[in-house]
Amino acid sequence: MEHEGQFCMTKGPIGRELLQLTLPVLLSQLLQQFYNIADASVIGQAAGAVGLAAVGSAGLLLSVMVNFFIGLSTGVSVVAAQMFGAGQFGRLKACIHTAIAAALAFGVVFQAAGLAGTDRFLLWLGTPRDAAEPCRQYLKICFWGMIPQLVYNMGTAILRALGNTRSPLYYLTFCSVMNIGLDCLLVAVCHLDVRGAAAATLLSQILSAVLVSGKLMRLSPAFRLRLSCVRPHGTHLKALAAVGIPAGMQAVFMSISSLVIQNSINSFGTAAMAGMTVFSKVEGFLYFPLFSLGIAVTSFVGQNAGAGQFERIRSGMRMSVWVGLGLWLVFAAVLLAAEPLILEMFTTDRAVLQNAETAIRYLFPFYCLYAVNQVCIGVLRGMGHTFSPMAVTVLCYCAFRIAWCGLLLPLWHDMRVIYLSYILSWVIMILLLAFCCRRYLAGAGA
Repeated sequence: MEHEGQFCMTKGPIGRELLQLTLPVLLSQLLQQFYNIADASVIGQAAGAVGLAAVGSAGLLLSVMVNFFIGLSTGVSVVAAQMFGAGQFGRLKACIHTAIAAALAFGVVFQAAGLAGTDRFLLWLGTPRDAAEPCRQYLKICFWGMIPQLVYNMGTAILRALGNTRSPLYYLTFCSVMNIGLDCLLVAVCHLDVRGAAAATLLSQILSAVLVSGKLMRLSPAFRLRLSCVRPHGTHLKALAAVGIPAGMQAVFMSISSLVIQNSINSFGTAAMAGMTVFSKVEGFLYFPLFSLGIAVTSFVGQNAGAGQFERIRSGMRMSVWVGLGLWLVFAAVLLAAEPLILEMFTTDRAVLQNAETAIRYLFPFYCLYAVNQVCIGVLRGMGHTFSPMAVTVLCYCAFRIAWCGLLLPLWHDMRVIYLSYILSWVIMILLLAFCCRRYLAGAGA
């Protein structure tokens, strides 16, 4: 059982606190990426380029629903962290039960919508004929995992708000190993192709939800989860919605942008689709470490905002920017050096490999911009300002990228148009987010 002050981040050396919070999240994200690599490798070797393309395209569709809830749970994490930092444990208990009730309700809605709309979604995406049926099979199975997946994400968000990033790491390790084992059994041995991959994912999601729920029920008696008390509390539901919905919509807009861009990628054929699927798996080794830093910053800032420690927030932001740039430099250098070896783990198809190589060499050198963006988003969210990151995301990820590709691809049908849309959107985003952070922190110190 955790003592209430064990994970408090409002006192002590900032660097140590950030490191203690970030490292388990970073390891969790890297472990998740190793799992993604192994999953895609098994599918690519057993089901070929069509299987890779199907899973990649279906994964983007699933991410629209899941990422909304991950964003929503980030908002919940902000509210819970502020309550914990302020020592308001009675309100925190009601917040936790409201959050789990929301996870169950959204899970039911998302599962029903996904199962009913699969064929229409694939038609809207313009999925090539040879990949359409594998996509449909994969999605039909994965949508049954919506409820446990949302419960898991909400539970880990609550644990992070309390400063506990280790338990999610342990659970993810166990479930990822199980998932990879099931992948090898169902895909490589039983030859179930994408259906086996989807079934392995579903079973691991159920187990992860059970483990996280059990942890929440073993927290301090002041705010532990009790299944009999899971219900929405009106006041807290309103507070969670005010912070969480903008964060959730930010994730939705990012996913919608990816889906629209995926439609453009699909116009280049199956090799380009599979190549970008491979790229996304390798990209995760850059994306997830920087994303994990943003998660840690959100929890750190949330607790300190609840305690009124705004100078501590400013110092933490400056330190986090340097940490983010360091992470980018190390991971980008390693990935670029090991690129040929990593890519050949997925497929031997030369056209697929060429598409993945080109994307890596264009985008990885500019990921330093994304690092700073994640720190700024973490600061804004931790202070409870989730609308600004959402608005910036809509402008940069959605409006700019979609307009750029829509205008230029008919004139210059080249994948480099898509790569440039990413780079330029990061530049615009960093300018806007930095302005928002400076404005809100100046107001907080007044």
